[in-house]
Amino acid sequence: MLSFGFDSDVDDFYSQCDPDKENLCLYGHPNEAWEVALPAEEVPPELPEPALGINFARDGMNRKDWLSLVAVHSDCWLLSVSFYFGARLNRNE
Repeated sequence: MLSFGFDSDVDDFYSQCDPDKENLCLYGHPNEAWEVALPAEEVPPELPEPALGINFARDGMNRKDWLSLVAVHSDCWLLSVSFYFGARLNRNE
């Protein structure tokens, strides 16, 4: 799992996203850690799926632009998950 903050973390993340690997996703965990992994076999249909294939565009883009693209997709996924869980709350929760 990753927690970004230092150049070595970005280098580690960059190397984990090898375009020669299968479709990879970036998953956020409740403990604020991130994990690069294969897509889940089964995601409940009501939950949003993270962006697939974050590794494929890596070598075809400027490194900084690729990191920004991954960040945008990850932020969108986090917002989707937040809205999914938030919609189930009542005003007392």
